[in-house]
Amino acid sequence: MHAMRASRVLLLGLVCVALSCSSKAPEDKPLARSASPLVEEWTATGTMAESRKYHAGVVLPTGKVLVMGGYNVSGYLSSSTVYDPATGTWTAAAPMPAPRQVLTATLLSSGKVLVAGGENATGRLASTAVYDPATNTWASAGSLASGVARDSLTATLLPSGKVLVAGGGNTSGAKVNVDVYDPVAGTWSVGPNLGTARRNHTATLLTTGQVLVVGGVVSASLATAEVYDPTSNAWAATGALATARYNHTATRLPSGKVLVVGGRGSGVGVVGTAELYDPSAGTWSATGALGSARELHTATLLSTGKVLVAGGQNGSALSSAELYDEASGTWSATTPMGGARYVHVAAPLEGKILVVGGTGSASLATAEVYGYDACAGVICNSAPGSCHEAAGTCSNGVCSYAPKASGAACDDGNACTGTDACNGAGVCAGSATHCDSPPGQCYEAAGACSNGTCSYTYKAAGAGCDDGDACTVGETCNGNGGCAGTPVSCTSPPGQCYEAAGTCSAGACTYAPKAAGTACNDGNGGTLNDVCSGTGACAGVPACTTPPSACHDSPGTYANGACTYPVKAAGTACGAGQVCNTTGQCLSGCWIGGAYYAAGTTHPSVACQECNPGMTTSGWSNKAVGSTCAAPAYGNWGSCDGFSDTCDESGSQSRTVTASACTSSGACAGTGSSETQACTRSTGGTACGTSYGGWGSCEGFSDFCDTTGTQSRTVTASTCGSGTCNASSSSTETQSCTRAAPNTNCAAPSYGAWGACSFSDACAQTGTQSRTVTSYGYSCASGQCVASTSTETQACSRNTNGASCGAPSYGSWESCGGYSDTCDQTGTQSRSVTSYTCSNGTCGSSSNSESQACSRNTEGTYCGTTAGGWGSCGGFSDYCDASGSQSRTVTDYACGGGSCNPSSSNPESRTCTRTAPGPQSCQAGSESWGSCGGFSDFCDSTGTRSHTVTSYSYSCSTGQCVSSTSTGSESCSRTAPGPQPCPSSYGSWSACGGFSSACDATGTQSRQVTHYTYNCSTGQCTPTSSSSETQACTRNPGPDACGAPVVGPWGTCNMVTPCGQGLQTRNVTSYSCSSDACVSSTTTQTQDCSVPAIPGWTLCGDGSCSTLENNNNNCGACGNACTGPKYNVCMGGACCNSPTNCL
Repeated sequence: MHAMRASRVLLLGLVCVALSCSSKAPEDKPLARSASPLVEEWTATGTMAESRKYHAGVVLPTGKVLVMGGYNVSGYLSSSTVYDPATGTWTAAAPMPAPRQVLTATLLSSGKVLVAGGENATGRLASTAVYDPATNTWASAGSLASGVARDSLTATLLPSGKVLVAGGGNTSGAKVNVDVYDPVAGTWSVGPNLGTARRNHTATLLTTGQVLVVGGVVSASLATAEVYDPTSNAWAATGALATARYNHTATRLPSGKVLVVGGRGSGVGVVGTAELYDPSAGTWSATGALGSARELHTATLLSTGKVLVAGGQNGSALSSAELYDEASGTWSATTPMGGARYVHVAAPLEGKILVVGGTGSASLATAEVYGYDACAGVICNSAPGSCHEAAGTCSNGVCSYAPKASGAACDDGNACTGTDACNGAGVCAGSATHCDSPPGQCYEAAGACSNGTCSYTYKAAGAGCDDGDACTVGETCNGNGGCAGTPVSCTSPPGQCYEAAGTCSAGACTYAPKAAGTACNDGNGGTLNDVCSGTGACAGVPACTTPPSACHDSPGTYANGACTYPVKAAGTACGAGQVCNTTGQCLSGCWIGGAYYAAGTTHPSVACQECNPGMTTSGWSNKAVGSTCAAPAYGNWGSCDGFSDTCDESGSQSRTVTASACTSSGACAGTGSSETQACTRSTGGTACGTSYGGWGSCEGFSDFCDTTGTQSRTVTASTCGSGTCNASSSSTETQSCTRAAPNTNCAAPSYGAWGACSFSDACAQTGTQSRTVTSYGYSCASGQCVASTSTETQACSRNTNGASCGAPSYGSWESCGGYSDTCDQTGTQSRSVTSYTCSNGTCGSSSNSESQACSRNTEGTYCGTTAGGWGSCGGFSDYCDASGSQSRTVTDYACGGGSCNPSSSNPESRTCTRTAPGPQSCQAGSESWGSCGGFSDFCDSTGTRSHTVTSYSYSCSTGQCVSSTSTGSESCSRTAPGPQPCPSSYGSWSACGGFSSACDATGTQSRQVTHYTYNCSTGQCTPTSSSSETQACTRNPGPDACGAPVVGPWGTCNMVTPCGQGLQTRNVTSYSCSSDACVSSTTTQTQDCSVPAIPGWTLCGDGSCSTLENNNNNCGACGNACTGPKYNVCMGGACCNSPTNCL
């Protein structure tokens, strides 16, 4: 029976090892791939304790591989074994409750393994079992709910954790049945039937959570495909394959597409084509064909995204392997397996693929590992978030990224959090934004954050606040976020020269000064005509009776806070060697011809005369003899000469000099002399000589045989530079030269020993042998004798007649036969034996046969079935179900101890019918409406109200009427409380400004206006914008509007008399408004700068400095003038105004 099924069995185990059968809801890991070739090889690994084919295997959560069931020469297998990739060894696991082959194995979400269906000696199986790796135990999982025993079925883990078992077949043909296993409840339920019966098909979990079933066979191979949707619990037909096939593979690619490869087609045999299914379009498209057509192979998705197809058969078992690249849609050959095999299992490990078991010429226990560098060329630079390091590491083709350190800055995407930081586990989180900084004191302190912005409600009108203006009092909130108070009144000026009404600024009142000249009282009885100064001060005008110097008359006039005195005529003597100038200064100098000359001034036209007040103040005096009276006169410089050599750049040149000086007669006379200076010239670049070096050695030969070469020497040219002769350039000149030829004679050839005789095969009598010949020749390139080798060959012979030419070959043992009945365990088997010997140079063969006793294990082999009577009809799903089931006991018999014995009893079920008590009619329902609500904000007038409907229906589950409630809604309206008008708020007027000039009386002032808009979300007025408004204002420019007078420094004290009397002056510039502009005027102020009097001289009140001995105006005492018609002369301090007192 087993041999007959081999051509139509698809190894379901290989499908379930692939992720498409046993993965959870598709979660493709992001791969960073490159086009770099795989680094791959096959290596042998540990061998299982027993051979097996048509088995199944899954990768456990630990990374180990569980292999179970199958078939070998001893029969159907229940054994299990576990492969450890770390050690490359196999360890026996607990056996399954029953042997089976062509089964399914599915890794559940819990880490347990579900096996279902298959066949053994009793026939096809409906039984299932679950393996727990934690306890290394198997437990029954019940039977398929459909009750249809079958093999060649598929099992797919759904995203829900349930397992979908579809199709398969038994002796009655392919099936449409579908069963669903719930691991949580541990129960099976019937699923919706396939659209088409099929076996030896594939089932693949799509990225959508749906299941794609493709191909298979009924009486002929199928091209149809259908998709199961767990949401609707229904199958739907989808696009058909271009080539019908079964015994193929189906692999979901990283793109989500499904790759179907190889298989067998009715009438076409083994298939070498491949097709791609696109779930988004529900269509198939051709892709690259296999290098070798194959069926019953494995196809495994590598972590690089490529697909490895290995083994299979096409008339005989295959060892070849191929790689599919979805990017190019092409296949490429890869290293073949160490042994040919098909109906084996392939399990993906980290960076490796394990293939195990199967059959070649017989069942196999061997295993091989396909190793590849899944990270070759991979660049990990796509971190999953801001809290992972930018550069990752690759392992098994998958990039992983280390989380950033706790506290690293990040952005959690929530605008209402701040100080976002990583938690060290790859998660970014921030602290909630605290809305505790309202935009003003007339807003509530606590606000709410939305989209990163804090909003605050207004305080009630009348709440206390501070508008920040020190010139207001009694501030309160206005209910719209604004704060305002009453302006401060300024009515207490600091003095009588300030205006009565002031202006408040920064909490202080300031008052403008009254205009200069406004009458006031300074409280000083010694002043007259008291007036305001324009800066707030009040002062009177003093008398002006004290002239500042002898060059001023008295009395003076008072203006702008200072006395001004009239200036005496220029040239008036004011002291010894001093005269008055035109500005009233008493200076040491001369007054000549109506002009003032300072002491030491040279005569404008006579170089040897000058003003010398010590000699006279009214004329010119001769300068001292030898004084310079004219600038020296210079002749032209002579030529530059006196150089030491061609490159010398430093010489000398001379010229005449004529000097002028005053003579004793006051004339200006000249005296001649000469002077010399250094001079230079430029000699840079001037040629100053050439030198030659010696000839170099003869060289430049092309090789050791060349006798003609060249030799060279250096030619150096010199030029002047920085005054010296230096080498400036070098060149090379070359000439031919010769040398003697070398000795080219070399040694004679040498010969090695003859090697062993070599024959083409074990029986050949004529062969060849060879030896090495070494020859020597002179090399012009190296200048030495160089050895070269060659090989010479000759014939040789031997006698091989009668010699063995190969080990005997044995045919396979024929199947064990000759049993007396089904349970007989002892039989015989035979095989052929071929021997090989040499004859006349060729290898001949002779054949015979040998036999041996054999046995089989019939323990547990099915040998018959009996059935009991049907039971009563029952098992109705509810009160409305008219279809039930009834069962009977079926007893299976199995061989034991060489005889047929009862082995197990199983229930068998069939459907039956009844008159159902339900459904029945129920009472009428009711409905009600809720209140209108759900408004989006204070301005929304349209809301919704709910509609509740209660209805009653008969429950087939309870046999009673039960209520159900549904809700709906409809629009409703109201009079919305908003929007409402929002008045603006105004700030205080700013100080008057913006004047065009200091004298401009008209300016502008402004204030802030805040505009509000009704906020439908809060039902309050919210400030939305601000602007400013401006108005004209005026001022009265005071006398100092253009600035205070600018007072210059006092000048030098001049006109010093023998009494020490002197005066000094300064300029005072005042500014005043005229026609809205500032104009200036300048006056001169003079003051006395006298020093103590010289003995014998007196400074009198009229400003004169006199000796009382002979001063007619101050004779004997100041103010004693000598007057009279005659003798009005002061002599000896007395007036001679009569003949008597002048004697």
